[in-house]
Amino acid sequence: MAAVFTDVLFALGAGVALARALFPDTGGAGEFLAPALTALALSCVNHVILVLLFRASLGKLLWGLRVVRVTDAGRPRFLRAVRRWLFGYLFFILIVLLEDADAIGEACGLRTVRRRDLRS
Repeated sequence: MAAVFTDVLFALGAGVALARALFPDTGGAGEFLAPALTALALSCVNHVILVLLFRASLGKLLWGLRVVRVTDAGRPRFLRAVRRWLFGYLFFILIVLLEDADAIGEACGLRTVRRRDLRS
């Protein structure tokens, strides 16, 4: 759960900071839209690109976790990583509220495991 909150804080914090740096004088709808879209883009990079490169998002790296395929504990593929990212957004509240969130993590054919359990 700590990895999820780390990822959320990264996306929101870095998204707002980057949006303020890139679009300093946005007004009206841009005041909210620029940080929201920047946070969404950073979240995509964090949950798709980093998972493909390092088998973990930033939060999972910091907490010693990895994302693997359920079937063979192999590297996640691009489309599964994208689906998992989108699924996480759609069901974020359920992931936080459900006591047993393992079924949600495996819905896209990927599972989060501890790094030390991947000794192969």
